[in-house]
Amino acid sequence: MIDTHAHIDSEQFDDDRAEMLERAWAAGVEAIIIPAIAPSGFEKLQAIVESDKRIFRGVGIHPHNATEATDEILEQIEQDATSKRVVAIGEIGLDYYYDFAPKNLQKEIFRKQLRIAKRHKLPVIIHNRESDDDILSILDDEQDGSLEFVLHCFSSSSEVLERALELGAHISFTGNITYKKSTLADVLSRTPIERIMIETDSPYMTPVPNRGKRNEPSFVGFVAQKIADIHTLTIEKVLSMTSQTARNFFRLSLGITFASILTVAMSSASFAQRERDNRETDIEEEVEVVNPYSRTFGLGVMMGTNTVVESIECIADGKRQSRSYEGILLYGLALEYCLTDHVQFEGSYVYSVNNKIVDEKTWPTPNTHQFITLSARFVANPRKPICFFAAVGSSIILNRIFDTHTTQNSFNFGLGLYGNINTSFGILVPTAELKFDFPFSSNQYPDLKCGTSLEYPNGLPANISRFYSLVRFGVQWYPKF
Repeated sequence: MIDTHAHIDSEQFDDDRAEMLERAWAAGVEAIIIPAIAPSGFEKLQAIVESDKRIFRGVGIHPHNATEATDEILEQIEQDATSKRVVAIGEIGLDYYYDFAPKNLQKEIFRKQLRIAKRHKLPVIIHNRESDDDILSILDDEQDGSLEFVLHCFSSSSEVLERALELGAHISFTGNITYKKSTLADVLSRTPIERIMIETDSPYMTPVPNRGKRNEPSFVGFVAQKIADIHTLTIEKVLSMTSQTARNFFRLSLGITFASILTVAMSSASFAQRERDNRETDIEEEVEVVNPYSRTFGLGVMMGTNTVVESIECIADGKRQSRSYEGILLYGLALEYCLTDHVQFEGSYVYSVNNKIVDEKTWPTPNTHQFITLSARFVANPRKPICFFAAVGSSIILNRIFDTHTTQNSFNFGLGLYGNINTSFGILVPTAELKFDFPFSSNQYPDLKCGTSLEYPNGLPANISRFYSLVRFGVQWYPKF
């Protein structure tokens, strides 16, 4: 069997790549094809291919990296297309789920790489996510009878399948077809078995029964078993046909020996037994979407404004008044920790100085407010370029009023959004947030001039309750480790 799409050059395999490959060969995998993603990975990918004659590669630029497709890089792809062990142009295509590159630029680079493939008579590995109409339109334009292509990790509708097949497509399926909540059974059943190839898309899309583990090529047989179930064929038939289709499509010179046939037979029996053993106990999950902005620790700076709203109660006569100080400048620092994609923690320090005087009864300024805050963020859409979040936490507020230092504990919550910007030195995260702090207690100030009496000729003592509204703009940096 042949894993036609596996990112075994990923850093997730750096610690045990040799052992992972041994498991693949032992499971009956006879060849692995690694598609290219970004120009920065071309050299590493080539080194892995040269380490074993059973590994082949594609060359190309993923739509996520379309902004890196300079004329020099495209010329490099043109040259690499003639290299030994290069069997495809790919992974190329369109991705409208993530906004890593403008759509028009993605389409331009996609067309240019399709034409490189046709010039060198190489098949194409195509990535398509939420871009069905544009993918098919471009393929229709470029299909002159010489374009061979496979839609990898196919997850589109039956209508898209029919249109793609009319254009000469091959279809590759991966681990998501094994999930209980998969909606691809009908699509798979409509796909002619002679047009089907199998893949793992390692390290992603792990098939049942290995959900929760890192995916790897040794699991590709579980994809074949699901295809056999839906097409009511034997696993041996599916492995034989998909392997032959892959050999023909990628023009692989592997040699069909008795040993390879025996290996396929043994691996098919092994996968069939494991499928039976696990069928009753599989706990299947939704398709896991890998976060392209995954990170752990970050640090940041912020500026903004602090609005202080006070309610003043004179102790002696019970009279109340309120006042507010708006637009007080704040600045601070933050430390970030991402527990999961959806849950983040922030520790921050914010300093603001109140130089405003409301009226003649206001005590002398400047007064200062310092916030030491720990909060948790709950992110709605962490895998998008723009993310929305809610935050809750607690603060210790250090005030200096009347040259008197007081401390308050408070509850805070906030709403905000942030952006994700991938760079070569880490992820930059510009943030905007509206945060409210509500202290649990008030403070007493004996010298507040809220009234006079015989006992307090210069003013009555008062309790002051306050809350704070902070508008914060910042940027965090999550370095690559």
